[in-house]
Amino acid sequence: MRGTSSRIASEREREANGGGAVAVLLRDSLFGYTQAMTPPALICISCNTPAPQDASFCQNCGSTLTVAPVQEMAAGVPWTLTDIGKAIGVVIIGTIVASVPPTIVAGIIAGSEEIEDDPTALTIALGASIFLELFLVGTALWFSVRKYGVPVASLGLRWPQRGGFWLTVGLTFALVSGAFTISYIYFLALDAVGISPDTDLPEQVYKSAGPLIVLAVLSLVCAPIMEETFFRGFVFGGLRPRWGAAAAAGASGLLFAVAHIGNPGTIYLIPPVALIGALFAWGYLVSGSLMASILAHFLFNLVAFTAGFAEFS
Repeated sequence: MRGTSSRIASEREREANGGGAVAVLLRDSLFGYTQAMTPPALICISCNTPAPQDASFCQNCGSTLTVAPVQEMAAGVPWTLTDIGKAIGVVIIGTIVASVPPTIVAGIIAGSEEIEDDPTALTIALGASIFLELFLVGTALWFSVRKYGVPVASLGLRWPQRGGFWLTVGLTFALVSGAFTISYIYFLALDAVGISPDTDLPEQVYKSAGPLIVLAVLSLVCAPIMEETFFRGFVFGGLRPRWGAAAAAGASGLLFAVAHIGNPGTIYLIPPVALIGALFAWGYLVSGSLMASILAHFLFNLVAFTAGFAEFS
């Protein structure tokens, strides 16, 4: 497939009268979506640029265009590694740019005090994190649904495809239990070697209504849905057909962990959060849906939120 391109659809037989339109069927066996296109089109698998049906070479990158069976793309998704890289870049740049104004405003409001000591300033600064969540889900949708016309189900946002209700309940419980087990063992190991990283949010977050409400919205609403859509549905879903489930889960989990770095102490969170991210990817793989991962993410954050509120409020 390197250096070549593929016709990612197969023609059905023409109507018996010879005048019927050609129906093109594209099926993704991992996420189970189908879509019809008329007429069939060539798409360069090197740069993903559409090409005329009679073209021999991609006008964008120069790769040779060849016809290949539908099965060649059946196990994958239409978005490419380039799409994933672009999405990550958009998230990073967009979040930085969008976060600067709120941070400046928060600093002005706080004045001579630290931002975390002023409830209003802290609310504004914490609210800037919403931009990260919006960029995550926005880029995932843009480089999949918007670009290729696939349904949101291709990102795992659908009912479980295997096991039904009880498997989803059991899988959710397994994911949450696994996440807490990973965290417990990891921090127990750190404590054993005398490392006590500062990974907690400022106490003021739990003592004032503004920061507390923003934190609740971020951790209990935005993060479970938007982060699972991006890291599991989009990144893991795009890497898995190309790298295999294990490597894709590890890479998407590591990216998930890096996105949670805040103060210097949170660097210690990378190993356990990466493992938890990989575990949630496994949940997606098992059920064919993000439902169990979203529920597990919500429950994990709910316990952490409740514990922090009980300790500092």
